[in-house]
Amino acid sequence: MGDEVENYKDAQQEGEGDQEKALIPIQVGQIDFYGDVLQVVLVEVNGERLVLVPLRQFCQHLGVDWSAQRRSVLRDEVLAAEVMSVAIKTTIIPVRGQRQSYVALCLPLDFLPGWLFNISPTRVKPEYRERVQRYRAKCYRVLWKAFLQGELFVEEEGKEALVVESVATSLAPSVDTRVDALTEQINTLTAIVAFLQEHRRMLLEEAGKVVTIIEAGKQELLERADYLSSQLTYVSSLLEQLVGRQSTTEAQVAKIEARTQRLTPAHARNVQGLVEKIVRESERRSPKGTALIHAQVYGRLKTHFRAGKFDEIPDERYSEVEAFLGDLLRQVTGGEHPMQGNLF
Repeated sequence: MGDEVENYKDAQQEGEGDQEKALIPIQVGQIDFYGDVLQVVLVEVNGERLVLVPLRQFCQHLGVDWSAQRRSVLRDEVLAAEVMSVAIKTTIIPVRGQRQSYVALCLPLDFLPGWLFNISPTRVKPEYRERVQRYRAKCYRVLWKAFLQGELFVEEEGKEALVVESVATSLAPSVDTRVDALTEQINTLTAIVAFLQEHRRMLLEEAGKVVTIIEAGKQELLERADYLSSQLTYVSSLLEQLVGRQSTTEAQVAKIEARTQRLTPAHARNVQGLVEKIVRESERRSPKGTALIHAQVYGRLKTHFRAGKFDEIPDERYSEVEAFLGDLLRQVTGGEHPMQGNLF
């Protein structure tokens, strides 16, 4: 009764299909599965009778979210093609304005194992894991065996025994229990194989899409590699040009350095003019025999700047040379007569 109340309330809030288009069950049966009451319905579609199982009840027993499972079923191509809506009457007295039945989303019994195997024990709360394993291993067998033994539905008076289209419709109950057990195993394995084959097909399709994506990505990578290669070639050519320019610049700098390692011709002439002026002033102002001569001035200049010849003094020190000779000239014009030893 508690499960029926929950199913009714949930269905009223979330709707599982159009009430007007939902199938009307011929019979509704129940079975106790390890303390859980499971509901099964018998419907007729195009003259064939099918055993359907409402799915929401399993979610309640296994502690999984029904909304997520419902979306998963409807996204699955195989399950979505087999799912049916059934209007199940309730014994609950409805509130004013509500119907006396609710629409339940159902799957054929032989598709139950495939759907149950979508529920992983690792994705439920620890207290539900053992129950999930039990449902996956035994639920289909128990329901199918109950149907074969006539425990789910009562035969209608005056009519032939129920004939239900399923994976094993041709397998009737046998007196030999070994045959019944074998039948159950065949039914279970057949349903699981069909489900796995379909999922294998879907996985192959997904793999094909992945390969297509990879190929597209590979082509894009090749194009980007070509682009990077062209950019690398361009950068390499720029680098070669820069290396050439560097060589040219270094050669030019070397020439400049070679020129600036000694006085320029113009500066050398200026130095000669200053030396000449110092000698003349010294001859004019100094007592006879004490005047400076050219060799003394050049000798003092070379000693001070440590050069073999006066024009080998670095041109960058030309201003120092001018200052040195200027000081010497001021000494001469100021009446000072530097001793010869002071000149070297």
